[in-house]
Amino acid sequence: MTSKSHSIEIPGYRIIRQIGEGGMSVVYLAYQESLKREVALKIMRPVIADEGNVVNRFKQEAEIIAKLYHPNIVSIYDVGSVDEHTLFYAMPYLQHGDLTGFAYHNDEELIRVMTGLCQGFAYAHAQGVVHRDIKPENILFDQFGNVKIADFGIALSSGKRRFTKDQRIVGSIHYLSPEQARSKHVDARSDIYGLGAILYEALTGQPVFDAPDDLAIMMAHVESPIPRLPEKVAHWQDVIDRCLAKSPNQRFQSMEALQKAIESITPQVDHGPIRRLTAWPYLLVSFALLSVMAGWWLWTKIMSPVTISAEQNISLQQSNKKQAIDFVSTQEENSETTDGNDVEDNPDPQLSTETVNNLLNQAKQNIVRKQLTTPTDDNALDKLLTVLADRPQQEEARQLLSEISDGYFELAYQAVLNKNHDQAESFADSVTTVRHKVALVDERLLKYLTDHSEMTVSLLLGSLAEQVRAAVSNNNRPQAERLINLTDVLMPDHRIVTELNEALAGMPTSGQVVTDKLGIQSVLITPQSNQSLGYGFYATQTEITMAQYQQFREATNRPLERCQSALKSNLIFSKRSLDNVGFSLSEDVPVVCVTWQDAMDYADWLSQQTGHSYELPTWSEWQLMASQTDQPKTCGQHNLAGREFPDKKEGINYYDCDDGFPHLAPVHSFASDGLGLNGVYGNAAEWLAGCEEPGKVKSFFSPDKPCDVNPAAGLSWLSDQSDGGRKVPIKYGDAYTHIGFRLIRR
Repeated sequence: MTSKSHSIEIPGYRIIRQIGEGGMSVVYLAYQESLKREVALKIMRPVIADEGNVVNRFKQEAEIIAKLYHPNIVSIYDVGSVDEHTLFYAMPYLQHGDLTGFAYHNDEELIRVMTGLCQGFAYAHAQGVVHRDIKPENILFDQFGNVKIADFGIALSSGKRRFTKDQRIVGSIHYLSPEQARSKHVDARSDIYGLGAILYEALTGQPVFDAPDDLAIMMAHVESPIPRLPEKVAHWQDVIDRCLAKSPNQRFQSMEALQKAIESITPQVDHGPIRRLTAWPYLLVSFALLSVMAGWWLWTKIMSPVTISAEQNISLQQSNKKQAIDFVSTQEENSETTDGNDVEDNPDPQLSTETVNNLLNQAKQNIVRKQLTTPTDDNALDKLLTVLADRPQQEEARQLLSEISDGYFELAYQAVLNKNHDQAESFADSVTTVRHKVALVDERLLKYLTDHSEMTVSLLLGSLAEQVRAAVSNNNRPQAERLINLTDVLMPDHRIVTELNEALAGMPTSGQVVTDKLGIQSVLITPQSNQSLGYGFYATQTEITMAQYQQFREATNRPLERCQSALKSNLIFSKRSLDNVGFSLSEDVPVVCVTWQDAMDYADWLSQQTGHSYELPTWSEWQLMASQTDQPKTCGQHNLAGREFPDKKEGINYYDCDDGFPHLAPVHSFASDGLGLNGVYGNAAEWLAGCEEPGKVKSFFSPDKPCDVNPAAGLSWLSDQSDGGRKVPIKYGDAYTHIGFRLIRR
């Protein structure tokens, strides 16, 4: 089907073909002209666009996804409408399969997939979003085998109106929680039930409950006992039981708790055949393919088996296909006039045939014992090179040498696919050892090895290039530099190293400042090599100030919340608020006396005003910001409670200095940290994204606001020497005279 077959036209996009459809929309593969990339374009069905609820749900889905920025959630590129009947949004085109094609073969693989799902859902839940339609078709894989959660079309989001009718059952029937089946209130624990149903199906190949009709399946979710797992996967039963409990109160209470339980599973011995790399029927380099397949078959006799997941297998076949062809063709263009077959035989060999045969047999025994390049006095590589130094055309020695070289490339490739870069670097060292020793014997043999490894090398370089580009797009310079160095070790002086270094040179540097149209400045924070956060981000240079928040108040008629002091009594009739905090405020001090919800709503308003996406930082992001400071966390360097402090209390360990500010200080009163951030330690503590404690009573009466406790972190003007600035729980709706916020700009 070509684009000519479609009557719908979206400016800026060229529709290629239909790739999916649902009740209210059709998904097309399309080409975005401006950025020259393929995208998945989700377009509302014109025949139902006049139904108000459907239109609102479609818009809500786009709004929800646009705010969910997480590696395990499908992101959104663009939202728009051609007219009131044609609404659309564009997403990444993920062509690497979904969970319906996943088959359980080993615990390690399943734990990795489930951990990614837990992390994605945990992030969505922290943003107040419940998916409600978990099913295998909504779990996609990217080119690296990472899981991506899609289709928030019937999700519930905090602050969003529900557009489904009362008593309507929403969700996919085989993964429906009992409370969904009964049209009762749902929360994050309904998603835990759905994920448990997916886990059961992955382990057994069968749905938890099945019956001839939907009503019988629904009743089974409500009434039937949880089925027992087969013996070979029975070690997962406790996790299944707590996911699929009929009562939400008896399930895991958060995705974080479920993830912890999954990660505590002790992997068992693989059940079933180990999957290998499959053939590429469409790749026009059959001679290289046969070489790789033959080398890989023998390599499995040499090294321990390496399991490759189904999604990685799809990635191998599809994502890297073009890169493989490009690389092979480049090798052909750049090939020299001589190859390994032009190595001349030694006219006067010194080794007898018997000696050669003995060395070959010993090398084979070394291979069986996995003594490939070590120990120094007894390994396969040295014995094969002894033969080849005397008889360069000895074919059996050349083939065994090629299989050792290609095997290391194969292992490095699979380590890169699994993002086990430590292991990949170890295999790269082995590749270097082989290359150097071969060059000392006869450099012409290097061409022979290259010819017999070009398919594997092309796949390896393609995967490395994709991961470098992902690191660059995530502003993760240490990761990009590490991968480029790994590429250079594996293939010294290859042209792709130059290209990747050029991409690296275009990266913004840590500390770079950007300014939005309201004048709010943000600083680029990038991860360090010893930190687990895999991406960089922009953070507002200071906490949001009184003047900046006042714009929001005036534009939205935002009501003031009653404010509390951590030092004084807070009687119910207290009149303390942002307009009367109990001490003087200037326009350039951090805004305080705002609730967590105030901060969230300000971020939404600022995003609308500037066209950027602003959010509260997560705890991990705030920790990365805090780690950048090169200043001591002491009075005099930050606004903390010292001798100037106005309200002395027993048991408080004040600093022995006077920083000049008894309460809040203007945001630029103290020196910024090494990257240009002000006030991370001191002045005002800061609200963080997320929910520390789901509400039990509140979620029953107010499903749109199910959180009882939210996090804040950092030191403030009332912090003494015992305050470490760690994350603290604050009751939802509370505002304090020492807590403000800064934002992350996506």
